[in-house]
Amino acid sequence: MSITAKTAGRATGVLLLAALLLAVAYQASYPIEWNLVTLPEEIAAFHNRESEDLDPSEITVYDGVGVGNREYYLIEMGESLGSVALKRSLTGRYKIEYLTYGDGGLRDSIVESGGRKFLLLGGRDPEVRLAKITVSIDGLTYDLEKNWPRDHFLLCAEIDSRVEGHHIDRDKVRFYSTDGEDITELYDLTGGGI
Repeated sequence: MSITAKTAGRATGVLLLAALLLAVAYQASYPIEWNLVTLPEEIAAFHNRESEDLDPSEITVYDGVGVGNREYYLIEMGESLGSVALKRSLTGRYKIEYLTYGDGGLRDSIVESGGRKFLLLGGRDPEVRLAKITVSIDGLTYDLEKNWPRDHFLLCAEIDSRVEGHHIDRDKVRFYSTDGEDITELYDLTGGGI
């Protein structure tokens, strides 16, 4: 075997080892197998990396919405309303991308996937009267339907891809009951982002 063949063989071996190490590192960077039952534990572990200890029993996971390779969930951490975003890997595993929570009864965000934009809107419906939410963004009105009787919701609607902001104007949000009555005043529209 010539020196060139030996060198090529070693180079191939090094490249294969490097590819294997990259694949292992990639897989390790997405440590979560999707499981709604264990998600509160994963959220608590993510939170506890930089903050005070939070017990998973203090976390309740409500509705979820998938947009592209991300899953968004409405959560409560104790008395605080929040959300968590999980990013899906090529192998179907997940990692927590970010976690938000705070005061108020509404969470919103405008997210993008594949050149398309989506409005995410979540919150509390303590009287379980909500049937539809209308949101005006840049002169266009979007309807988000709540088709199930639960005290929390996370809704998603595709919106015009030219929208530039990442959050909505809360003054342009209206809540309606099943009989079409405007019940916006019954809801806490303060809060934060998803």
